[in-house]
Amino acid sequence: MNKQYIENTKKVFKEFRDLEVRSINQDEKTVELSFSSEDPYERYWGVEILDHSTTSVDMSRLNNAAPLLFNHNRDEVIGVVVSAKIADKRGIAVVRFGNSAKAKEVFSDVVDGIMKNVSVGYQIDEMILESEKDGMETYRVTSWRPFEISVVSIPADTTVGIGRGAEDPKESDVKIINKLNKKGEQNMNEEEKRVAEEAAKREARAAEKTRVREIAAIAKKHDMEEEGQKAIEEDTTVDEFRALVLQKIGSAKPVDTKANNVLDEKEVRAYSLGKAIRAALIGDWSEAQVEQRASQKVAKLLGKDARGFYVPHQVLERDLNTTGGAAIISTNDGGISFIDILKNKLVTQKLGAVVIGGLSGNVSVPKKTGKSTAYWINEEDNTTGSDLVLGMLPLTPKTVSAKTGYSRQMLLQGNIDVENLLMSDLAEEIALAIDAAGIAGTGLDGQPKGILYTTGIGAVDCSTALGGINFNKVVDLETAIANGNADVENMHYVSGASVTGKLKKIPVESGHPEKLLKDGEVNGYNHTRSNQVPANTLIFGDFSQLLYGLWGGLDIMIDPYAKADSAGVVIRAFQSVDVAIRHPESFSATNNIDQ
Repeated sequence: MNKQYIENTKKVFKEFRDLEVRSINQDEKTVELSFSSEDPYERYWGVEILDHSTTSVDMSRLNNAAPLLFNHNRDEVIGVVVSAKIADKRGIAVVRFGNSAKAKEVFSDVVDGIMKNVSVGYQIDEMILESEKDGMETYRVTSWRPFEISVVSIPADTTVGIGRGAEDPKESDVKIINKLNKKGEQNMNEEEKRVAEEAAKREARAAEKTRVREIAAIAKKHDMEEEGQKAIEEDTTVDEFRALVLQKIGSAKPVDTKANNVLDEKEVRAYSLGKAIRAALIGDWSEAQVEQRASQKVAKLLGKDARGFYVPHQVLERDLNTTGGAAIISTNDGGISFIDILKNKLVTQKLGAVVIGGLSGNVSVPKKTGKSTAYWINEEDNTTGSDLVLGMLPLTPKTVSAKTGYSRQMLLQGNIDVENLLMSDLAEEIALAIDAAGIAGTGLDGQPKGILYTTGIGAVDCSTALGGINFNKVVDLETAIANGNADVENMHYVSGASVTGKLKKIPVESGHPEKLLKDGEVNGYNHTRSNQVPANTLIFGDFSQLLYGLWGGLDIMIDPYAKADSAGVVIRAFQSVDVAIRHPESFSATNNIDQ
């Protein structure tokens, strides 16, 4: 320590701060709370700022099963501190209530919102006098030890140091390091001034490099390199450049699938898949001119020829009805489309996944890649700079193929029921492939990248060595999402048949009759079984963040030769699809259950 610094001591009581409950788990009887921050706190001896660097806070007492008290009364222990940590310059603790009558009574009042106040007791060992203004001294506490947490009926009166309750009110000597001169400025010798100046220069150079790097990255992502270079040269801040990008994004036209329509309403009604199939079979399109022109228009729109012929997305969205008699696909509203069938077969769509059809070319959708922050400000103040970062998530067409077989004679009849059955078969096969890609697409060999292979999702190890799947691991899956501020009410679990079976057998806790999966729910969240989920895997998340893009048209190729010996015809369908995860933090998964 520099000899110019003045050391002395101050008599300070053990201090207490008030806080409120953050979240409650009634099943576990646990409460998560924030017990400290670096907000200035006025004491009877001056303004206190608790430093939250890891070297300043001694958490050993809290993390050694510290007591949870009622009104700081050491004789009324109502629970225990399960864990305590420092995160984002705040003290976070999880406490568990006991089984005594008093503990149950207080926990019930906490759950009902009757008891809202919580107080933490801590010992100050050292603090630095940082400033003095108008007779008020401000100290940064650089060594302090929290030792207990209490549920309190009346908040402490911090202005007079009250809140000690039944705690021993003895004062203790706290080391004070005074870094101020008579003018209230920090004393520095020549060497310290030189070091400080060099440090300031390094910080300035680092800040400039960061500014240039961030602007260049944003400009490249949004195809605004020229604007980015200009912003760098004109010393534009990153926030100012983000605003410019947002303005460009805001003025961009939304995806308009109607612009990709190739048929008018009359042509949509007149379109016959049966005619197109017969024309492709016999090589004569003279009686299927509407269908041929539609295929040619889609090819022009997509910029590539069909393997066989294109069925426009307008036809795929049209009801599959019979012209007479009963429909092969019965619905309450009188009809259902190929796209409807595909969506209905998508398990992930039932869980909330979004499907966008009728696309053309490469498409980008906005995603939020950083968090924004809210601040309280005075009327004349400006809002503090936010960390909001918007990115664009590209969708690029990738091709999935499905096939089915019919007799040549059946296809040549042109029966509308056969058309509907054909489309239903193809939609189901394609849906299964899309589902599998959305969940576990690798991003390799022409596949989209699904949830399990997306960087940024939460991961939980459920290997046999770490105890396998159990209630604590289920909570870890949920916590992984909550830590990313991505938890919402409409969350789902999904797993394959084998893991689903395990969840039905494993008790919530040893000796307890309730199982992890009961009545279609895991820990209060809906569970769905899908064999598109790989073995040993359990996924939890908000599936509305999973997005599928379908490009405008189904490419159908007729193969009359593959089953020619049996007078059969193989029909192959090719659909352009891509998968996007708008917010990876909305998902967590384990893929090694009991391995």
